[in-house]
Amino acid sequence: MHTDVLVIGGGHAGIEAAAASSRLGRSTVLVTQTIAAIGRMSCNPAIGGVAKGQLVREIDALGGMMGRAADVCGIHFRMLNSSRGAAVWGPRAQQDMDAYSVWMRTELEKTSIELVEAEVISLEKIGNHFFVGLHTGQKLTAAKVVVTTGTFARGKLFRGEEVWEGGRVGEAPATVISDALEGFGLNLRRLKTGTPARLSKASIDWSLCEEQPGDTEPWPFSSLTKTVQNRISCHIVRTSEETHARLREGFARSPLFSGVIKGTGPRYCPSIEDKVSRFADRDSHQLFLEPEGLGNDRVYVNGFSSSLPSEVQDAALRTIPALARCEVIRYGYAVEYDAIEGTALHPTLEVRNVPGLYLAGQTCGTSGYEEAAAQGLVAGANAALAVSGKGPFLLDRASSYLGVLVDDLTSLPLTEPYRLFTSRAEHRLHLRHDNAEDRLTPLGRKWGLVDDPRWEGHCARSDYKKRLKNTLAQTRAEPERLETFLKIRGESVPETPVRFLELARRPGVNLSDLVGEFALAPEGVDRLGTLALESDIRYEGFFLREAREIERVKRMSGHALPMDLDWLTVEGLSVEARQALHHHRPLTVGQAARLSGVRSADVSVLLLHIH
Repeated sequence: MHTDVLVIGGGHAGIEAAAASSRLGRSTVLVTQTIAAIGRMSCNPAIGGVAKGQLVREIDALGGMMGRAADVCGIHFRMLNSSRGAAVWGPRAQQDMDAYSVWMRTELEKTSIELVEAEVISLEKIGNHFFVGLHTGQKLTAAKVVVTTGTFARGKLFRGEEVWEGGRVGEAPATVISDALEGFGLNLRRLKTGTPARLSKASIDWSLCEEQPGDTEPWPFSSLTKTVQNRISCHIVRTSEETHARLREGFARSPLFSGVIKGTGPRYCPSIEDKVSRFADRDSHQLFLEPEGLGNDRVYVNGFSSSLPSEVQDAALRTIPALARCEVIRYGYAVEYDAIEGTALHPTLEVRNVPGLYLAGQTCGTSGYEEAAAQGLVAGANAALAVSGKGPFLLDRASSYLGVLVDDLTSLPLTEPYRLFTSRAEHRLHLRHDNAEDRLTPLGRKWGLVDDPRWEGHCARSDYKKRLKNTLAQTRAEPERLETFLKIRGESVPETPVRFLELARRPGVNLSDLVGEFALAPEGVDRLGTLALESDIRYEGFFLREAREIERVKRMSGHALPMDLDWLTVEGLSVEARQALHHHRPLTVGQAARLSGVRSADVSVLLLHIH
């Protein structure tokens, strides 16, 4: 069998890679060890969060699948950081993880993508084509290959003294892929992640937990979704000194502390034993009890990731009053796996020294479903475009979190699993979840990633925003008409008629309330369009300043740096900057500016040095 694009792995990266390739009209085959496990959530059964939620909205704006799946299968929706500025809002939704996997598989089966259930036992490149052998005896050839094997590459699982091979519990690792990647000249490193215990819902005393309901008016991820609804609540409990004492009793048997685990774990998502060890002064840590679905009895203990022995985890959990009689369905464990250095990739996610081979997801050293899906979209789209002799499909840091993710991944020396944060984006005020469509859907349409229904919806929303802004700018209201509305919100009443556009700039005035109260959108209110317009109006001055900064960075980034310069002798640079520049030898000022240790003052020195 020959195909244009072959995707290896059916996780979140593989799904978006195959879907993007298919949308671009290329024949696509997705090979995975278990078709029933496509889109399976190995760890936290949730989509989104701060920066991650923006990323899901961007995937959706480019025609991807994750946002729609999260809306259909979501059971608890919350907008994180909603009390703060719009730039750091993060949509998040707890998922029915079983339904999510089924939905993804069903949607893929509706496309022209061919799903093949098999294990890859050989991968080599001869000439311009890749040859892939499957354990079934079948052989495939492909013009381009996208590898998205996640934590399965030589995956190894740890719990106390127990060590066994696997990509996740109950599923075999992928050993051939690691051998193949090394054969292609790629250096592999060991990374580590972990997952907590799952408890029986019926065994928890919910009366002793703090309830965490979803939002009253939840926000969907996809612009194709009209409404979503909350169907469950999550709950909060806390550890205690007794919990920590039970955990410390097992430290001597921890593979994390004994050195059995060699891989580097994520600093931002430590295991419970790591938290207790590192933050010894803390007498309590918050845990979230998150149901894994409506049709099962499992509850995920968010914040209690652990590789301690089962009996230690059990004893520690039972010190929490609400969990005193808990039934553990599955104890937590750690996963160690192979990943490459992201700097071995072009920004298209194509391997620099192996044309036609693309990598995405945790194979590249990232963590999280959202980061994986975003990379899958980029890799799949670029693979398909390359077959057509088009491309590349590239996004920059000023236009998207996706651009920030790929640029960081392919240009920075990362020492731990990468996770996206709003703080990683220089222009996060511009990269909001509400304007992802405005930023990226026209670009997706240009490349062929966005279909007609999505494009028509985008155009209708853009038209709505223009009409509403014109109405706000052209319509004035008398003080007496505004008095009650403004006083309720703690706002002063103007002495003369005022345009609604000026009222929309007031911090105490919500634009959707203004539009609804005074019937400013007679043809109906578009919630997402209204929210995006509110941010555009309220932060207009900041946007202008940021636009000037983006232009300055663009002009600066292209400046070439001398290849033979001895950075250790350049005056005016900080010691950290000299060492970073000497070690990494960046080609441009833009690359230098993103190195750890290089500050904005150092960048100014670089520009002065060049001129």
